[in-house]
Amino acid sequence: MATISGKYLGNLCSEFTHNLSGAKISVNGHGEGFSPVDLTATSLAACMMAMMGYTAESKGINLEGLSIEVDKVMADAPRRIGEINIVVNFTQVYTDKEKMLLQKSAETCPVKKTLSSECKINVIMNFPK
Repeated sequence: MATISGKYLGNLCSEFTHNLSGAKISVNGHGEGFSPVDLTATSLAACMMAMMGYTAESKGINLEGLSIEVDKVMADAPRRIGEINIVVNFTQVYTDKEKMLLQKSAETCPVKKTLSSECKINVIMNFPK
């Protein structure tokens, strides 16, 4: 059985279903919702958060209040995502060792490792002082 099923709804719109959970995502090519390239950038951010979450849970690090902002920059010839900018905002105070663990865990994100080297990925991690 497929992990995800999709159907085209017409007018550059489609809907995808995560078959195990039934969760749905709508995709829109008109800029009126998530576009395929928005989902790519979002997937990168979500993956980085998940990897930090795994590390935090295993090391007893509190990630409460963590937020993330994502921006994509399109490039031409060929049309593609040229750059993804991610800002990770932490609300908790961490030791230098915890900061290093969180930064390194974000780097292990499988989505990041999958993206082409032609896509520049900029990550800023804002830790409170």
